[in-house]
Amino acid sequence: MNHLSLLFLAALLPHAAATVVRTPISTARPAAFRSCTVGELRLTTDAAGKVRFLEYGQNIPDNSLRVRQSYDRAGRLTGISVTWSGFAGQMLDARAAYDARGQLIRETGYRRSGFTTPLKSYIRAAPPGARC
Repeated sequence: MNHLSLLFLAALLPHAAATVVRTPISTARPAAFRSCTVGELRLTTDAAGKVRFLEYGQNIPDNSLRVRQSYDRAGRLTGISVTWSGFAGQMLDARAAYDARGQLIRETGYRRSGFTTPLKSYIRAAPPGARC
């Protein structure tokens, strides 16, 4: 292409751009989540009714346990967060991520010496058919 044809094309560009009909990009709406309490469990479900988060805890004088489990759209465990403290201070503040097969990918956070229980042992199952 020679220099003259490039100038000609450049002159046409503003006119061509003005005649192009531009449709707005549709924005994806986030899933509508609902939360409810079933027994001692706090559930958060998506628009399809699948449990996406499950939380529970215990508050006993000088002892506090908080567990949060997260799930993907298919209902598979993707992560867990456990915080446990007592009169002696923080004992556990750890998070774990899992792959689609339920295998541990990584664990981060703090464990006091002697607290070696796997985080998966803190998992509670969602009640069958639970809906919010």
